[in-house]
Amino acid sequence: MMRQFSVSSISAGALALALLGCNAILDNRLADALVSDEAGTLPAQGAEQGPGAGETPSSSGCPAGQQACFGTCVSMTDPLYGCGDPSCGPCSSAHGTMACQGRQCIVSACDPGYADCNAKGADGCEVDLSRAGTCGSCNAGCGAAAPLCAPSGPSFQCTSGCAPGAPLACGGECVDPLSSVNDCGGCNIKCAGVANANTTCNAGVCASACKAQFHACAGTCVARTDPASCGAACTRCPVLAGGSATCVNDTCGTKCHGQSTLCGGKCVGDSAFASDPLNCGVCGKSCAGGACVKGVCAAPAPP
Repeated sequence: MMRQFSVSSISAGALALALLGCNAILDNRLADALVSDEAGTLPAQGAEQGPGAGETPSSSGCPAGQQACFGTCVSMTDPLYGCGDPSCGPCSSAHGTMACQGRQCIVSACDPGYADCNAKGADGCEVDLSRAGTCGSCNAGCGAAAPLCAPSGPSFQCTSGCAPGAPLACGGECVDPLSSVNDCGGCNIKCAGVANANTTCNAGVCASACKAQFHACAGTCVARTDPASCGAACTRCPVLAGGSATCVNDTCGTKCHGQSTLCGGKCVGDSAFASDPLNCGVCGKSCAGGACVKGVCAAPAPP
């Protein structure tokens, strides 16, 4: 679920007040934006959760071309799980949308106003096309005759003066301080970028919303499949002995390892079902007072 966060509006006369509130980012459940998580309340994104995370196909039993991530077999060409990276952490989509190529994270599309100029998936779309040094395209610097970079339709172009649509000159950039993420509310007040989120400046106030398949947890956008922060409450899913925690549809679960099955809140070895009269053959099948022999209920002994 993509979560959109509330944004307050300001008038031009209250612009100075907006400067103080510009960096109110992410979830309104948080008292402070962009918490660094130095206190260790959450593990690193994609951190392993027992044997189910980062297992190789041979050890996990997943089909060829898949790996076990958080108790689930996933494609090694899925950017949400890092394109086969053993950590299972998602490809970071800084200002862009990611894809997989040869088990490497690559940029498939850039957000408006950004470009992938170094062709490296690790840093996403790293170039801001609104800057004078890269105005409208990679390495398209503005010269002395037109030193300012200003919005022009969906892109940017060099100009000698700022127009009404972007009237404020901030360094080498013509901006609208009510909508510019680089100068939100005034010059040099940059909205903090958040990995896997869309950052905006609305009425001079910064805001962010996590992209699809991610949700907000402690100032970050975490994959919705990560059992270390499952669901709206960012719950750490419990890990049962002999199993791995899973997070599916924002709900915690368990994937039992090897020849075992989840039964009665435990991972039970399949061999136990051969003689358990309460779980004869399969979990939950009772023999109603009779014995269980090789997974089949025997008739009760005559009185």
